[in-house]
Amino acid sequence: MKRKTKSKRPIILVLLVVILVLGVIWQSVMIHIERNTYSAIGEYADLETYQAHYYSKGDGEVAFVFITGSGTPCAYTDFYALQNKLSTMGQTITFDHAGSGWSTDTETARTIENLVNELSVLINTVAPNKPIYLLCHSLGSLEAIGYAQAHPERVAGIIFLDSGCPEFYSADSELLAKTMNRGSAFIRTVGINRLFGELGLLLPIYGENIRNRQLPDNLKSLDKAMYYRFTGNSSSLNTLKLINENATKVLAGPSLGQIPILVLSSDNGNAWNDVQMQLASWSESSKQITVNDSEHYLYWSNYDEVENYINEFLKDNLE
Repeated sequence: MKRKTKSKRPIILVLLVVILVLGVIWQSVMIHIERNTYSAIGEYADLETYQAHYYSKGDGEVAFVFITGSGTPCAYTDFYALQNKLSTMGQTITFDHAGSGWSTDTETARTIENLVNELSVLINTVAPNKPIYLLCHSLGSLEAIGYAQAHPERVAGIIFLDSGCPEFYSADSELLAKTMNRGSAFIRTVGINRLFGELGLLLPIYGENIRNRQLPDNLKSLDKAMYYRFTGNSSSLNTLKLINENATKVLAGPSLGQIPILVLSSDNGNAWNDVQMQLASWSESSKQITVNDSEHYLYWSNYDEVENYINEFLKDNLE
């Protein structure tokens, strides 16, 4: 029996290699097809370091600028529901970070200085002279705070969507984040996440299992194509490599003073709640709310509640 088992091992290994190679080929062919199928929805801004794809909807005296968390494949689909809602109150702007969505890649280091400068150029290009409300998810909090530190006169308020505070990110495990990114990259490259998705099992990576289910039918395929293409990509890895350094630099900057902030948090335990309270302490005018039975992408898992909290916050600050 042992000899038969040993004799089967080479066959199993060969089959496994063949399956992985076929998965890589399938993934490559489909990315090429999808790249030609789904053209950019929006426009481009020259940020000097890369060509940033952005989508602007609505008009008014204020602008709402959305900042995705690290690795989110496509800002247009990720913030689709919230952008549509807030576009009735003012100009809304979503944009893809370098190397994601329809934006070009960049060789410029993903330092907080570069990220803030890129955001500043985008805002000055698309919404010049308007008061800005920043809505940021997850790691996007560092960009939002960094921008507010550099341009406090432009920021009317910040809405944090299950974001971490700089204190948290300064000590967070970069090794763990990079390991998860590389694991995600592997299942993307060999077509595993695509296979699961086509079988009806969308993985929770970047909230895909929640978001795709709630998007309009005409956007579901686009959203999946972006998820299949960018899961664990090298551009997000380049940002993760600088989490601690970027957070430390933000910590060295000033607090947000009287800038109104709303901290909406998932109910992810006492330790995460402490992080949220610490984030709220960055402003003397803040409110922190834990959304019960929510997930990290809480603006999809608990959209109605999040929308109501944002409406209340804006009603108090826009009047």
